[in-house]
Amino acid sequence: MKNLKIFLTIFFLSAGKIYCQEKNFIDKPYLEVQGKADTLVTPDRIYIDVLISEKDVKGKKSVEDLENDMLQKLKNLGVEEKNITMQDMMSNYKKFFLKQTDIQKSKSYSILVYDAKTTAKVFIGLEEVGLSNVRIDKLEHSDEKKLQLLMNSKAIENAKANAVSFTKPLGQTVGKAIYVGNIFEGVAKKNYTGSTIKIRGFANLYGSRAMEYDTNIEFEKITISSEIGVRFALE
Repeated sequence: MKNLKIFLTIFFLSAGKIYCQEKNFIDKPYLEVQGKADTLVTPDRIYIDVLISEKDVKGKKSVEDLENDMLQKLKNLGVEEKNITMQDMMSNYKKFFLKQTDIQKSKSYSILVYDAKTTAKVFIGLEEVGLSNVRIDKLEHSDEKKLQLLMNSKAIENAKANAVSFTKPLGQTVGKAIYVGNIFEGVAKKNYTGSTIKIRGFANLYGSRAMEYDTNIEFEKITISSEIGVRFALE
């Protein structure tokens, strides 16, 4: 019983200390502001999904022949072998909206390229060897993480500038930050995952073969942004 009383006393003392700390924090004059920052970058990692299926050529070629034709074409276009990987077929049911019976004799690949011009060449080249189930899976920038950290820092700097603009007319100064909270950070990019890009007629549209394609095009830029909430003590 004595030990219980000691425990309860310690508990109430601790609780009282926490309450006082919270109350002292609330009693301090502070200003809460938000800061935002963003930047636009051109994607430099483009992932292309390819489904190789005998259905595309109506049995005139085997999947293995189509696969060899694709690999040779990609090699001719300068795509490195390390950037061509075979995927799990189960992951492509939803990607290509195919029934199970449509992909019994099929293989799926992911191809990594680094610019829009090479992407166009790959699309045209794969059409030339008879492949039509081709789509852009995702776009990335190689420095996304570094750029996100940079935007976080800039957002905090902008929050500090906002705080100064509010307090200067009042004759007060901005003190130390007593709370920093991330409201939003992320990468906004065009969504290519919702549909299959059919490339039949792509070469005719541009009037050239894959090796001859020399048109400079660009993808829509990726937006990397951050929004930070900061509470500054007022002095």
